[in-house]
Amino acid sequence: MAVRSFEQLLSFLVLLLLCVKLGLGTTLGKVGCIEGERQALLKFKHGLIDDYGLLSLWGDEQDKRDCCQWRGVQCSNRSGHVTMLRLPAPPIDEYGNYQSLRGEIRPSLLELEHLYHLDLSYNDFEGKQIPSFLGSLSKMQYLNLSHANFTQTVPTQLGNLSNLLSLDLSGSYYELNSGDLEWLSHLSSLRFLDLSLVDLGAAIHWSQAINKLPSLVHLNLNGCGLPPFTTGSLFHANSSAPLVFLDLSNNYLINSSIYPWLFNFSTTLVHLDLSSNDLNGSIPDAFGNMISLAYLDLRDCAFEGEIPLAFGDMNVLELLDISGNRLYGEIPDTFGNMTRLTHLALSSNQLQGGIPGAIGELASLAYLELFYNQLEGLPKTFGRSLVHVDISSNQLRGSIPDTVGNMVSLEELYLSHNQLEGEIPKSFGRSLVILDLSSNRLQGSIPDTVGNMVFLERLSLSVNQLQGSQLLFLLILACCGVLSNVG
Repeated sequence: MAVRSFEQLLSFLVLLLLCVKLGLGTTLGKVGCIEGERQALLKFKHGLIDDYGLLSLWGDEQDKRDCCQWRGVQCSNRSGHVTMLRLPAPPIDEYGNYQSLRGEIRPSLLELEHLYHLDLSYNDFEGKQIPSFLGSLSKMQYLNLSHANFTQTVPTQLGNLSNLLSLDLSGSYYELNSGDLEWLSHLSSLRFLDLSLVDLGAAIHWSQAINKLPSLVHLNLNGCGLPPFTTGSLFHANSSAPLVFLDLSNNYLINSSIYPWLFNFSTTLVHLDLSSNDLNGSIPDAFGNMISLAYLDLRDCAFEGEIPLAFGDMNVLELLDISGNRLYGEIPDTFGNMTRLTHLALSSNQLQGGIPGAIGELASLAYLELFYNQLEGLPKTFGRSLVHVDISSNQLRGSIPDTVGNMVSLEELYLSHNQLEGEIPKSFGRSLVILDLSSNRLQGSIPDTVGNMVFLERLSLSVNQLQGSQLLFLLILACCGVLSNVG
């Protein structure tokens, strides 16, 4: 009896759900733009200069009256209220030109009381200040005003956006300055913050405010002019944020100030970029404790000393770049533990010895850059996944191993300005686009298999001791346009 009652109840609920669903479908089909919000959007449009006709369908004509169908506008299916306004400027070309809206942001946006997403990135607001009234859009969760040519000071009223999850003000190229960033500390829900290329050089309270953001996951302060005399006192070691992405590149940070704060995130950080800073000294072994890192960029940081053996403990690392420093000694064999590594850059240092065979055996490695060092020996084997290899301008000796033929994915190989001897292997793969073996001591004739490299566009063999008629053959190929560059 109880089972039958339950079945009847379940049938009733299913029927009720179907009725409600059908009813909602009929109702939702009729819900359109709310008139007051449509007028608010039209006022917003009238403050803009639309050189490319991006908002040409925003109008009063009968076939244009439903603002929920306008470009960049999204409404709630239930209520018809405007919830999202997404108007990032579309790119014109690959050179950084955009179909930008110009003009001003009018306060009619305040009439969109349910707006939680606003994206006006890559438009051109011609050096105006970010409007302070944006801080009154109380339901805002996503605000993107990046690369939009705002200048002057960020309004403190943005601190009133207590529901904000994502804030992007990046790309002002120092025309936008922060002033006192204490207002940031009020954004307790914030998870994504990008202030890259915003001038923080004279900011007050900026790092204290960031340390008070308990939910922050993504922080980008690239190129903010962070000065060395403030970092020591402003970075604290007690941040509670679960940072996953951190970019502090292109600043003036110093080592004694940042490390105690940085190593708080050893178990959460996945992406860390400290490149182009003046860190100095040796690379701390504590980087090896950052076991969650997949991306680590420490290039151009004025580091000295040897590469820490502890780097081998970062076994989920996919990209490691420590080029452009003053590192010496040998490349640690422990690099072979980085089984997920796809990009390794150790160029422009003073590294010595041979290239460990463990690096050559990394199955996932695609990009290997070791140029401008003092390395002496090639590994006996190379990974099949390698696409780009540059070991030019070293002191490589001996012959090029036949195992280069194992690199079936290889497209670019640079071994110029070394002391390599012997003959050119016949085993180079067909996928090569660039092959540079110039300025070595290679002898013998050019192998006929070069003719099998059907994708080859650049071949540099000059300043060697090569001989034979194959040189003339290659020059003929170049004249016929088969090869774009032969040297």
